[in-house]
Amino acid sequence: MCERESVEERGKEAAERQGFGAEPETSRCKVTRTGVNEQDLSREEIGEGYRSLRLVNPLAEKRMLASLERYGQMSPVVVCRVSSGGYELVDGFKRLRASRRICHLHTLRARVLEVGARGAKAAVLCLNWVSRSVSDMEEGWVVRALCREDGLTQVEVGQILGRDHSWVSRRLSLVERLSDEVQLQLRLGLITGTVGRELARVPRGTQERVLSAVVAHGLGSREVAGLVALLRESSPEDQERYLREPRQALAEQCKAHTAVSRDSRLGEAGNQLLQDLSRMERACGRVISTVGIHGLSKLGRGELLILAPALGQARRAGQQASEVLHQALTAGEGKMDDDVQQP
Repeated sequence: MCERESVEERGKEAAERQGFGAEPETSRCKVTRTGVNEQDLSREEIGEGYRSLRLVNPLAEKRMLASLERYGQMSPVVVCRVSSGGYELVDGFKRLRASRRICHLHTLRARVLEVGARGAKAAVLCLNWVSRSVSDMEEGWVVRALCREDGLTQVEVGQILGRDHSWVSRRLSLVERLSDEVQLQLRLGLITGTVGRELARVPRGTQERVLSAVVAHGLGSREVAGLVALLRESSPEDQERYLREPRQALAEQCKAHTAVSRDSRLGEAGNQLLQDLSRMERACGRVISTVGIHGLSKLGRGELLILAPALGQARRAGQQASEVLHQALTAGEGKMDDDVQQP
């Protein structure tokens, strides 16, 4: 089975588990040729309580507006009933927002799902997995809502969505590493999901300062990724300088990487070793920053115990590398002495 078919099947299975497609009882409903009940709803009847689970894409919204103006509504939005008797939008947020900018479009064709709050949140993902129009950030928001608002365990969330526990854990960790301000900027469409993922790699207490630098200097996704990598391997003093002038810092870093990328005096093995040593130096800097006296405060409760085996392995590898490098330096110094003594 190809990947797309697998995604579609998982989406359909999760939808079936939640009972999506149950037939609502209303005089405005009609059964379509596909057997799905649909009805016309005024825009005022449709709430957007689940809007916070979706990203805003200004370009996609502009395209949707143009499509609605030219062709009209081509596919129904999806809503669910709420206890108050109204409807909450589950799928079709771009269509609803675009319709509000078209004077003559007062109603929308809607498919009504008879599901509770948990099913509605799951539907936000399941209905979009088939078209692959949902991001890992949005998946994380839904997972967090099911865990924190509905009190489900990660295992239960995985069962509802048709995903394993590790997938649920990764999505939950992604959004919970982000500060409230970064998440607000994401929801408003002021930064992209790619930028949000990069900011998640920065400690929460630093994210807003990094975000301010990103916005102030208009950094693109690749530049943000480079800046975050630079910050993660730098001292607090250097971080302050990088945030003041991020593009200058990135240019200097690019120049430094180019300088060590290849040395014409070295052969293939020598150049490979030069690159490995450069990467090793940067990796050691990041480890020192994270495991240092102040860095341990960034780790959550119990994380140090989980990391203990990896810390031990890295320590042994570091000791072995240190001994080998010392031997290489000693041999190099001896070779230099021999060259000096040559007549």
